[in-house]
Amino acid sequence: MKKKSPVVFMTMLACLAALMPTSAYAYLDPGTGAFAVQSLIAAIAGGLIAVRAYGRRILGLFWRSKAPPERWPKDS
Repeated sequence: MKKKSPVVFMTMLACLAALMPTSAYAYLDPGTGAFAVQSLIAAIAGGLIAVRAYGRRILGLFWRSKAPPERWPKDS
């Protein structure tokens, strides 16, 4: 019998723990909501800055160069 990896075991254990019904008596104050909104705004702003900084490089991978045929490299 093949031995299972610990990653599979931990994943199954985490899934079981997430599916077990438990009562959570938690209090969420207004600061928690403000922190969540601030985190969302920061993630959006960071994503826009990353797209602005690296957008041309990423899109450049999908665009072909428009070099005329006489500039193409010739096979030897």
